[in-house]
Amino acid sequence: MGLGARLALVFAAVAAATAFAVGSATYVTTDRQVVSEVDDFLEKRVNEITGGQRDQPRDRRDRKSNDDDIAEAVGSDAEVQVLNRDGEVISNSGLLLPVGSIDRSLAAGDGSEVLRTVLIDGTSYRMITDHLDGGGALQVARSLEESTGLARGLQSRIIEVAAIVALASAALGWLIAQRTTRPLRALSDAVDEVADTGSFAVPVPTSGRDEVGRLARAFNRMLGALRLSQEQQRRLVQDAAHELRTPLTSMTANVEWLMRAPDVDAETRTTTLAGVRRELGELNDVISEIIELATDSREPAEPIPTDLAAVVQGAVTRFERRSGRRVDVRAESTVVMGDPDSLARAVANLLSNAHKYSPEGTPIGVDVGPDGVFVDDAGPGIPPEEREAVFDRFYRRAQDRAMPGSGLGLAIVAGIVERHGGTVSVSDSPLGGARVGFSLPVR
Repeated sequence: MGLGARLALVFAAVAAATAFAVGSATYVTTDRQVVSEVDDFLEKRVNEITGGQRDQPRDRRDRKSNDDDIAEAVGSDAEVQVLNRDGEVISNSGLLLPVGSIDRSLAAGDGSEVLRTVLIDGTSYRMITDHLDGGGALQVARSLEESTGLARGLQSRIIEVAAIVALASAALGWLIAQRTTRPLRALSDAVDEVADTGSFAVPVPTSGRDEVGRLARAFNRMLGALRLSQEQQRRLVQDAAHELRTPLTSMTANVEWLMRAPDVDAETRTTTLAGVRRELGELNDVISEIIELATDSREPAEPIPTDLAAVVQGAVTRFERRSGRRVDVRAESTVVMGDPDSLARAVANLLSNAHKYSPEGTPIGVDVGPDGVFVDDAGPGIPPEEREAVFDRFYRRAQDRAMPGSGLGLAIVAGIVERHGGTVSVSDSPLGGARVGFSLPVR
C-alpha cells in the first residue's frame, strides 16, 4: 500500500472516530435530555391529578373514584393507575402498570416519589409512583417509544454522518498525500534511475523549505559528492596508469635488451640491472602510494600529545642515513595532538621532495616551531601560480617528468595534515628554492 493510500486511510479513520465520538456524546446527551423532559412531564401530571395538595389530609377515593375521572384528569398523553393502602390496583386509565414492592411500600406509608423505567408488553415506559395522603399511591407512566424512535433516528444519522465524513476525509487525505508526496516520488524516481544507470548526474527537483525540500537538496549534494568521488577515482586510475607506464616501459626495454645481448660485458649488465632495480623500487613506491590514496585503508590512530621537534628530528636522522645529504634543523619544542607515525611520514615526504630538487651538495633546511614545520631547498623554486596545484595527486610540471617520483608525495602530506586539522603551504625559501610545509593547531 502506497503512502497516499495509507494517509487516506488514516484521515478517514481519524475523521470517522471523531464523528462517532461527537455523535455518541450527542446521542447520550439527547437521551438524557429526553428522559429528563419526560420526568418533568410526569411530575407535572402528578401535581395536576392531586391538585398540588398531596400534603393536605384528604380521602383520595372521594376525589377521583372511577376510570372516567382519571382519564378526564390525565388525558391521552399518559397512563394513570391508583393503588389502595394495600398496594392493590383500584383504578387505572386502561393500561395495567406494574406494581412492585417499592410501590406497595409507598402505598402503605409516607415516602418519596420514585421514578424508573419499566417494560410493558415490549414497550419502555417512564413511570413515577407517589404516595397519596390518607393512604394509597398514584402511578403515572408515559411511553418512551417516541423518544426511542428519535434516538434510533439520531443513531442512524450519526452513522451516516460518520460515513460521509470518513469518505470526504479519505478523499481529502488522498489529495493532500498526492500533493505532499510528489517530491518524494520524484526523489524515488531519481534513486531508481541512479540504481538503473549508475549515473550520478541525475537531477532531483527541489522545491519548498520543508523536510522534503531539505531531503531533496541533501540528495543533490550527495549525488554531487558521488560525482566528484567518481571523477577523482577515474582521474586516479588514468594518472596511475600513466605513472606506472613509464617505469614499466623502461624496465621492459632494459630486459629485452639484455635478452638480445647475452654476451654483453659484466659491467654493462650490472649497470643495466641496477637501473631495472631502481625502476622496480620506484614502481613499488608508486603502487604503495596509489593504494594508500585510493583505498584510504589506514585506520586513523588515536591522537596523542606529540612533540613536532622530536618527530622531525627522528625523520631527519633516518633521511640523512639513507640519502647522505646534510639537513640543518632549527627546532623549538611544539606539542600538538596527532599521530606521530603519520606526521613522521609527512615530514619524510617533504624531505624527499626537497632532496629531489636541491642541487648536489647543498643542505636542506628545516624549521620547527609553533608556526609549523617548513622544509627549505635550494632548487629552482615553485612559481606562485603552481603552488596550490603541487598538492594535487600526480601533479608534475612538464620539466619534472624526467625526474624520479610519482607526484603523490605532497598529496599524501596534504591528506595527513588535513586529517590533523592543519593547512599546507608553499612559499619562497631563504635558500633560494621553495619552502614547503604545514601548520597544525598547537595544544
